[in-house]
Amino acid sequence: MSLANLLEKNRYKVMRRMALWEGRLSRGRLMDVLGLSGIRVSQLLREVREETPDWFEWDSKSKSYFVTPSAYKMTQVELKAGTSDLSLAAYLAEADIHADLAPGAGPVTVAPWGFSQVNPNTFSRIRLAVEQGTRLKLEYRSMRTPEPHPRTVEPHSLVQAGRRWHMRGYCLETGDFRDFVLGRIAKISILDHKAETSISEDVKWTTVVKVHIQAHPKLTLGQQDLVRSEYFDGTVARVHSCRGALLPYLIQELRLALDVSKELPPEYQMAVENVQEVRTWLFPG
Repeated sequence: MSLANLLEKNRYKVMRRMALWEGRLSRGRLMDVLGLSGIRVSQLLREVREETPDWFEWDSKSKSYFVTPSAYKMTQVELKAGTSDLSLAAYLAEADIHADLAPGAGPVTVAPWGFSQVNPNTFSRIRLAVEQGTRLKLEYRSMRTPEPHPRTVEPHSLVQAGRRWHMRGYCLETGDFRDFVLGRIAKISILDHKAETSISEDVKWTTVVKVHIQAHPKLTLGQQDLVRSEYFDGTVARVHSCRGALLPYLIQELRLALDVSKELPPEYQMAVENVQEVRTWLFPG
C-alpha cells in the first residue's frame, strides 16, 4: 500500500473513531481535527460513507451525519473483545481531548494525576537496547535498597502497567528476569555487550494466566448486581487474560481481593475467584 493510500485509510479510521465516540460527523469538526480544507473534508465524508454505508444518516437540522444504532451494534463485539481499532483510548489520543483544568478543556476531559513522570532519555535508551539486543548499565533505586546501586540488565520489553512504566528484562546481578520501574532509574547507559538471553526464556512474561474476577461475595445481592453491570456487562463474572509477570499490577490496579475473609468491602468490590491458580504468579520477580 502506498503512503498516500495509507494516510487515507488512517483518516477513515480517525473519522470512524470520532463518529463512534462523538455520535456524529460534521464538516467543521473534521476540518479542525484533520487540518484539511472544506472541499477535501467533503470528499472524505463522501468516501467514508460509501465505505461504511450502514453507519451514517444525514440530519439536515444540524448539518451532520449521525451514527446509526446498527453501527454501534456492529462494533460492540470487537470493542468488548479489545480487538477493535475504534477504541476509546485511540479516540482520546487524537481528538483534541484536553486534560482536566487545562485551557481549552471541553465537555470531555481526562484527569491524569501525573505523579509518575517518564524521562525521555531513559525511555529511548531502553527502547534502543531492546531493538539492538544489547545490555544496559543502570543505577537503580528500590524500596528494599533506596540508595542508587548498579544493575546490569538485558531488557526485552517496555510496558505501562497501571500508573507506571516498567522495563522487563534479565538482571545479571540477581540472575533472574525482573521488572524495573522507569521512575526509579537514576542513571542509564547502553553497553556494547550483546544480550545473551531472550524473551522466550522469561517464563513469567510468556505465560498467559486467566484470572477469574467476580463481584466480592461479601457485597449485598444488589451491590453484586451493580458491580456485574458496571464491570462484567451483566454477566456473573469475567475472565481476564494477563501475563504472569503483570498479574500483581492487575491485582493492585483493580483492587482485587485475594482473601475475601480479610479484604472486605467497601475497599474491595471485586475478588479473584481462582486464587490458587494465580497465586504462583504473585511472588516477586
